[in-house]
Amino acid sequence: MPFMSRSPLRFLLYLAGLLVAVLVLAGVALALLWPGERLGEQIASEMETQLGVPVSIEGDTTLRLWPGPAVHMSDVLLGPEPDADPVGHLAAARLSVRWLPLLRGRLDPGTLLLDTPMLNLERDAAGELNVDWRQTDDADDRRLALDLRIRGGELHWHDQGQDQAVTVRGLEVDAPSTQWHSGADDAHPLARLSLTASVSAERVEMGVLEFDDVSFGVRARDGVIRSEDWEMTLFDSRGTGEAEADFTEAPPHWVLNVAFDDLHLESFPEAWLPPGAASGTADLTASLTSQSQEAQALLSHLRGEVVLSGHDLLVRGVDLDEELKAYERTQRFSLVDAAAVVLVGPAWLAATKGTDFARLAGGANGETEIVQLLSAWEIENGVAHSRDVALATPRNRLAAQATLELPERRIREAEVAVVDGDGCALIRQEVHGSFDEPEIEEPHFLEVLLGAPLDLLERGLDALSISPEDCEVFYDGDVAAP
Repeated sequence: MPFMSRSPLRFLLYLAGLLVAVLVLAGVALALLWPGERLGEQIASEMETQLGVPVSIEGDTTLRLWPGPAVHMSDVLLGPEPDADPVGHLAAARLSVRWLPLLRGRLDPGTLLLDTPMLNLERDAAGELNVDWRQTDDADDRRLALDLRIRGGELHWHDQGQDQAVTVRGLEVDAPSTQWHSGADDAHPLARLSLTASVSAERVEMGVLEFDDVSFGVRARDGVIRSEDWEMTLFDSRGTGEAEADFTEAPPHWVLNVAFDDLHLESFPEAWLPPGAASGTADLTASLTSQSQEAQALLSHLRGEVVLSGHDLLVRGVDLDEELKAYERTQRFSLVDAAAVVLVGPAWLAATKGTDFARLAGGANGETEIVQLLSAWEIENGVAHSRDVALATPRNRLAAQATLELPERRIREAEVAVVDGDGCALIRQEVHGSFDEPEIEEPHFLEVLLGAPLDLLERGLDALSISPEDCEVFYDGDVAAP
């Protein structure tokens, strides 16, 4: 009778003992083949080659065999060069490897788990990155295939030339079957990426904009990277979006579509609005495209449209109707100050820094009801043109015409006007210059109205009308007259 049939339990114990002996012998062999010091040196050298920065493993590097062979590292420092800030830090990492290549003295990655990685990317004024991504001499032989997971990551990006900064906190990535290969051709490195991933982040900070609870999916195939099913929170509004980057042609082509319903004005950053200065909700949609190899040139090739719209908004601290009613006597009210927030929204705030609206809003001089607000812009090669920009109060209607040069951060021309029921301008005011220091001209009252009876002027601009021969139509958009 076979041994296994006579005593199956003894056979299993014998088999388990044999397996343990094999694992012990394999562990001893691997310990001799891959001592911790040598293992750490080889991994650090490989990381330096891939990342283009010095890498040092300050903590332990160990090879564990159960439940499968894996390399564990702790306290990994990226950079710095002498007298330079660190490029990144990794609290811990786990890289599973395959048995056969390991026994042959080679690390063949399976799954890479990065625990709380932190990366600082910076572009100086000359356009140089603090990380050298240039290919090495054997670049055409490099291939990477692994399952990537990131937990609790943090990313900081700073462009000194554009004075722009982006911070990502609480980054989570699951990207199984990630593949990338280098090549000697002129194709963009991302064109050789293949993956399907889910990504989320606790917060993304872009200047005064803060996006919370961000999540989306990513697919990269044949030189096209598509990101869809975006969900994010901005100004207490849950938004959606999608994006695409096409590297099959040079320069790469970029597409971005986002939409937010019910943006809360009271949640706008203090840099735009004084606390408590406005309330109500507005909708925002943006469809944008660009083409460029370099990130800093994307704005110069930007095309598309941006639309902000809302109803029944409230601005506190200024009574726009009363100010306009008294304008002919006081000559003190600035249309541009009012338009900074309630007329053209975030685009204008970025261009004029809110001008003097902080002085007007949030005070104790009444409040303004905005019955309807529409701010529609078309963008062509980085220049934003107003398409339909206007608002209506219970008694007046304001409109704007503007051209903004986004890459140069300049107001090429802009004019705000109070218009009557036919769209004729009653009061006009111009603004031009740089975004940082806009030059605002004095407002002027239409000369043909200066002879109107005083009691008519005191009744308000909504009571005035211009004869057809004196009318210059300033606005013919979708915001209806009161």
